[in-house]
Amino acid sequence: MRTRSLLQPRTGAVLALVVPAIRGHVEGVHDFRVAARSLRAALRTLTRGSDRELVERTRRSLRVAIRTLADVRDRDVGRSLILKLKSGSVIDPALKRRILGLSDSDRRVALLHAETHWPKNLDRHLIGLLRRGEASVKTVIQRTRAEAWQQRRRAIDILDLLGRRYAPVELHDLRRRIRGLRYALEVLAEVDTAANARVLQLKPLQSALGDSQDRIVLSRWLAGQAARFRRSDPGLSKALRFQAAHFRDQSIQAHVLFLKFKPRTVLERLALHVDARSD
Repeated sequence: MRTRSLLQPRTGAVLALVVPAIRGHVEGVHDFRVAARSLRAALRTLTRGSDRELVERTRRSLRVAIRTLADVRDRDVGRSLILKLKSGSVIDPALKRRILGLSDSDRRVALLHAETHWPKNLDRHLIGLLRRGEASVKTVIQRTRAEAWQQRRRAIDILDLLGRRYAPVELHDLRRRIRGLRYALEVLAEVDTAANARVLQLKPLQSALGDSQDRIVLSRWLAGQAARFRRSDPGLSKALRFQAAHFRDQSIQAHVLFLKFKPRTVLERLALHVDARSD
């Protein structure tokens, strides 16, 4: 039994989103990065050993594409968070418009950078994958369980290191590990229906970490803008610093919510039933 239907839809989804992404469509940028991450993770477990060279080239191209769109996506998320602020209470309407203008300007620059540095062979690599076969169901299950086990182990190690501390860099790494675990379980869920429940258990953790990360990224960007205008417009600089502090506080609050979910307990109870040495 083969598993061609597992890799092909993921590859096709990324290929279909290339044009919307590089044209800067807000949803296209977001959907491409999600689909590309999912495919990049799946390439570890779904492909045949004989296709290793193509797989590695594709994974490198996907990584570049995801990174080139990072600043564009950050500005999209930041804009959404700024728009949610209530004018007149949390933020002055004139300042809100000024921040949105600065954000839009930075987004245009980031999109131009993404277009310039876009991996030129990505389409060709993806089309090449569509023409290849895939590993057997048995191999996929073995590989995916091992991948999930490793990602969970790394996530627990980070949790043990952090304790209850708010440390944005380490929390971002933790988010990446939990996201990798979820991607592995999503693949497993297509051949093992029991994995669906485990995916659902991870979503609150990933959501809280995402909220924390989005707000600290915006806070840092606002702080950077404040430094930019420190001499030329002290009033604007002060207002930007205030908003930077506001979003940093929100990031900390999201971390507090994350801890309330008892993440270590959630991860330990996933019951993956796999040894780390599985191939």
